[in-house]
Amino acid sequence: MTRLTFFRLGILIQLLLGWTDLSAKIINVTHFGVLPDDGLDDRQALQLILDRLQDGDKIYFPTGIYTFSASLRLSGKKDIEIYGGSDTNTSTLMATGFDPFSSNVSWTSLLEVSDCKDLIIRNLFIDVDRPVSINGTVVGSGESPDGSFYEIDLLPEFSEYADRLAELKIMHQLSYNADGTPNYHISTHCDLKNGNWPHIEKLSTLRLKIYNDEAHKLRKGELINLRLKITGNPCFSFLGVNTLTIRDITIWQWPAFAMYVSDLADSRHRSGDMTLERIRMKPKPTSGRLMSVSADGIHVASMAGTFKADHCEFVGLGDDAINIHSRLCHIGKISADSVLLINGWTKAPVEDDWAFKDDIIEFLDGKTGLPKGKAKVKFRGKGQYQLKSIPKNVNVGDFAAKDTRTPSTIIRDCMVSNSRARGFVVQSKKVVISNNKIWNISGPAILLSCDMERWFEATTVKKATITGNRIDNCGKYLRWDDTLTGYGAIAVKTGHEIGGIDKPAGVHQNITIQANTINDCANSAIFISSTDGVKIRKNNIKNCSNRSSIPYYGNYAIYLKNCINDKVVDNTFSEVKELVGRD
Repeated sequence: MTRLTFFRLGILIQLLLGWTDLSAKIINVTHFGVLPDDGLDDRQALQLILDRLQDGDKIYFPTGIYTFSASLRLSGKKDIEIYGGSDTNTSTLMATGFDPFSSNVSWTSLLEVSDCKDLIIRNLFIDVDRPVSINGTVVGSGESPDGSFYEIDLLPEFSEYADRLAELKIMHQLSYNADGTPNYHISTHCDLKNGNWPHIEKLSTLRLKIYNDEAHKLRKGELINLRLKITGNPCFSFLGVNTLTIRDITIWQWPAFAMYVSDLADSRHRSGDMTLERIRMKPKPTSGRLMSVSADGIHVASMAGTFKADHCEFVGLGDDAINIHSRLCHIGKISADSVLLINGWTKAPVEDDWAFKDDIIEFLDGKTGLPKGKAKVKFRGKGQYQLKSIPKNVNVGDFAAKDTRTPSTIIRDCMVSNSRARGFVVQSKKVVISNNKIWNISGPAILLSCDMERWFEATTVKKATITGNRIDNCGKYLRWDDTLTGYGAIAVKTGHEIGGIDKPAGVHQNITIQANTINDCANSAIFISSTDGVKIRKNNIKNCSNRSSIPYYGNYAIYLKNCINDKVVDNTFSEVKELVGRD
C-alpha cells in the first residue's frame, strides 16, 4: 500500500509540474492520482492540488469515496469552487482513524479554509469510518453492591465493536424517548480530566451493563446514546472567509461542530455573508444511529453581512442546530480615547480578531444591558482599542458588543428534530425566522438572546420577525439546576440558561411573533422578556404551559416580563392553563 501511494504521488507531482496557470480550470482530482474507492489515504495528494490552485479554479470529485487521515487546508484564494457529483452520483469525503477504545482521541477539521473570498462548496457527502457514538435500547435496570446500573442492547450495526465493548471510552450518556426525543432522564458526562470512565460490563455479544447513579430514572424501551471519547475540530472551519456559499452537502456523522465561522486576525478578508442551501445533518438512512453531529450544526462566532439558511435539515444533533453570535466583553479600563476590553468568558483581554479598524462597537450598561451608544475603532492591539468619540456615559464594567461583526440572520424552510438542545439560538441585530418545522427536541425551538450571564455572547436584537413556524413537542427536558431552561418554545431572554429575564425593557427591540403553530410544549409557548416593542398575533397555541417547572411564568401560554409597547391580539388557544400573563 505504501509503495502504491508513493507511485501515485510521483504521478501527481509530474502532473503538477506541468500545470499551466494561464486560465481558470476545472480540476478533476482523479486526473491527478487521487483515486476513489481504493481505501488509500488521499489527503497528501489532494493537499498538493489545493496548494497549487489559482484564483477561479474549480475542483471536481467524481463519484466515489475519498479517504482522509487529517485536515485539508485552503488559504489565500479567491473564487474557488469545490464540488462533487449529483445526489444520485454521490461523492463522499470520509474521515478515517477514529479509535473508540482510546482515552485521548481527537481529529482535525476535514477542511480548514482561511483568508479566502467567494468560495462555493457543493454536492458532497461527509462521513467517518467508524461510529463516534453508539446506541441501543434499555432492557432493564437495577441495584447491585457495585451501584445502580442499567442494561442496554446495542443495535447490530455496532457489532464491529463487540469483542471489546467493555473497553469503550464513553464520554456522555444521554437517554431518549422511544420516538427519538432526548429526555434527560440521564445526561451523564464522565470526568474527562481524571479519566473516571463509567464502569461497563459486557453481558453478551451486544448487551452491556452500565453503572450510573441515575439508572433508576430509566424505563424499559427508552433509548440510550453513548457518545464515545472522540472529539475534534469542526468538520468545516472557515476563518476569514468572505462570501461563502454551501449547498447540497450531507453530513452523516461528525464528532464536533459541523461548520464553524469566525474571523482571523491577520487575514486580508473578514468573514462575511454565508449562504446555506439544502444542508443536511442527519444519521445515514441505512443506520439506526441516534446522533449525527455531536455538537452544534452551524456555529457562527463572528461574521459581518448576512447569514442565510434555506431548506436545511438537522436531525439528531448533540447541541443547537444553528447558533449565531459574536463575543460580548467587559470594559476593564477606560481613558479619553481608548478602552481595555476583557473577554467575559475567559477573563483575559480580548483576542486581536475581536474587532478591526473601522468596526463599530456598541456599549451596553453593565447592569441593565441597555444601550449607551457606539464608537468606531481607530486602532486595536492586545485588548486595547483606540476609538473615535467614546460616549461620555460609558464606564468600567459596561459591556461592549461587536455591532458590525454579528450578521443579520435569515432562517427559512428548515427542519430540526430529535436533537439534544435547542433549534435556533440567534443573537443578531436583525432576524427573520420563517416557515420552519421544529419537533422532538429537548430545549426551546427558537431562542433570541444576548447572553450577559455565562457565555457572554452578543448582540441584542434590534428587529426580529418569527413567523409561519410549526413547533411540536419541544422544551420539555433541557434542564439547568433541575429546572427547564427554555421558559418558552419561542423565548427572548438575556441569557441562555435559567435566568436572563431580569433586565429592563429596551435591551431587545421590535420583535414580531405571528402566525406560528405551537403544540405540546412545556412552560409557555411564547416567553418574551426585556423588550421594547412586542407584537404577538395570530399564533395557534395548543397544549402548552401544562407541565411547567418554572413557577408562575410557565402557567401562561404567552408571558411577557419586563416588556413595554406590547400588543397581543388574535391568538388562538386550546388546552392551556392560562392565556396571557405580564410582569
